[in-house]
Amino acid sequence: MNLTNILMNRATKLLLAAAFISLPIVASAQTKNPRGIYKMTAFIGKMGEVKAPFEQYKICTDSVTLMVSERAAFFSISDNDHRVFNYTGEQPKSEGDKSPLIYDSDDKQFKLKWWSTYTNHIHFPQNNWCIEKYESGQYTEMSKVFFDALTGAAEVDINNPLTGTWRFIGYVDELRDVKKVLPKLHEQYQRSKYFNCFIIFAPKDWTMLATSGGAVDKIEYNGKKSYKVGNKTNQVKWLSKDRIAVEEHIDYRTDWMILERVTDGTTPLSHIASQLITR
Repeated sequence: MNLTNILMNRATKLLLAAAFISLPIVASAQTKNPRGIYKMTAFIGKMGEVKAPFEQYKICTDSVTLMVSERAAFFSISDNDHRVFNYTGEQPKSEGDKSPLIYDSDDKQFKLKWWSTYTNHIHFPQNNWCIEKYESGQYTEMSKVFFDALTGAAEVDINNPLTGTWRFIGYVDELRDVKKVLPKLHEQYQRSKYFNCFIIFAPKDWTMLATSGGAVDKIEYNGKKSYKVGNKTNQVKWLSKDRIAVEEHIDYRTDWMILERVTDGTTPLSHIASQLITR
């Protein structure tokens, strides 16, 4: 398959993905189906009702429900629920029905009731119902940066062209070989379900997004030729207007991470969700 066909196939898939996930982040007030991003604020289980014992979010769309867990400045994304969250009411259909229930739900809040079979868990009872309470508009400082990057894109700054959303397509050993190996990198990227990684350079933060999760770090720009994250300075070589090579030192050797700017108008969430769903 030549590079033109690869790129055309990718563009088609991304258009389908964008339509597939179709995330209006704010839902209509008339619906009872939760739609948007919600944070777990309380949990009812073995110890009664307690403040949410861990940082957890649900991204509810018409096509998929994704769970996001936050630990420090790292986030993991999964399709843990394997279902779209639509209103069910509070009561199961029968005594033997242990299906998850969604109720008290709209664009501002919802409750998730699920049957636990966990043994010896600090919060989850065994063979009984648990209830998670969720609210929209609730974020930690880091999660707000993460979700803004996931559902949008950093706008390109004419004074700092590094800002924006970039797709990581692979590594090269030598920059002089980049034109020769680029078609192969595209082909490998297209075939892989686990290679969907994005880097968003925002004005103050560097956000890495992938199907396995993401991270948020403060970034310091040193012009268009380098940037600093923590104590590490990364050199940047411009291959074209929308393609850069970032120097990385790995195991006493220097490699170049090839990034291409995302210009197709789709969000990282659409890309990542489509990969999670098709696994």
